[in-house]
Amino acid sequence: MQPTVIDAPLTAEKVDAFWEDGYLLVPGVLSREEAAHYGGLILDLMPRDLHVPDHWEANDGRFKPFYTRGNDRFDGPEFIPLFQHERLYRVMAQLLRSPRLFVRDGSVAITMRTDTPHDSELSQPLHLDPATPGNRDEFLFTLPEVEIGGCYYFTDVEVGGGGIHVVPGGHRAVEREARAVPRGRQRFNRWREFAHLFPETVEVPGNAGDFVLMHHLMPHAASYNRRSRTRLAQFFRYCRDDQPYVIGERPGDQAANRVYGDLQLAAMTPLGRKLLGVDPW
Repeated sequence: MQPTVIDAPLTAEKVDAFWEDGYLLVPGVLSREEAAHYGGLILDLMPRDLHVPDHWEANDGRFKPFYTRGNDRFDGPEFIPLFQHERLYRVMAQLLRSPRLFVRDGSVAITMRTDTPHDSELSQPLHLDPATPGNRDEFLFTLPEVEIGGCYYFTDVEVGGGGIHVVPGGHRAVEREARAVPRGRQRFNRWREFAHLFPETVEVPGNAGDFVLMHHLMPHAASYNRRSRTRLAQFFRYCRDDQPYVIGERPGDQAANRVYGDLQLAAMTPLGRKLLGVDPW
């Protein structure tokens, strides 16, 4: 028998808003002091001589650090508290209707100001992070399939400051388009070329310590940063332990395919050990 989710932090109205709109800004998950601390850890990733490593991604002021080549997951002991944040976990458990969750990702973003003119305000193509693998012909559209992703804002993010862009209700539009034809998962080059469906997007501003969360079928992108303040963020994804697919490195399999060091393990709470797949649910 599964334990009951307790201390649900979202109102019924907020829960309804997430499922209607496909995204939600959760304010104050971290204090401003905590956000400044973790933002400082990300800034420390930038080399002091500003020689950006070849294995990082860099584009018009947007930097994506990689821990090692091909590995963008920052889960050292200093970052482990963010993987096991209890309030964020309760939000995800409330929305996914299960306390038995896994967490993955951990990539970070540094978005500096750029004055380079562009035809679009978006710094990346509109895209999905679908939980269903690309080799599957259909989405299931079931709750166990749903993955909720998003990011901490470690800095205040104004409109035009590198924030996330979303399409309110876009996840439901994706579902309609996918259901309309056979092999709906394969539409639009496996949902890589669909920006024409959503010409209008909305930027999600927020304060340091807020978390922007999104349904896995939410079309999203980010804006160029036209502000003087550098945007610092870290990304996480949550799924239920009965998610039907293995996407990349599934957290529940990490006990078998990922080795955590002593310092990482020492930083994990009992909840964190389960979310990271070290201990079974």
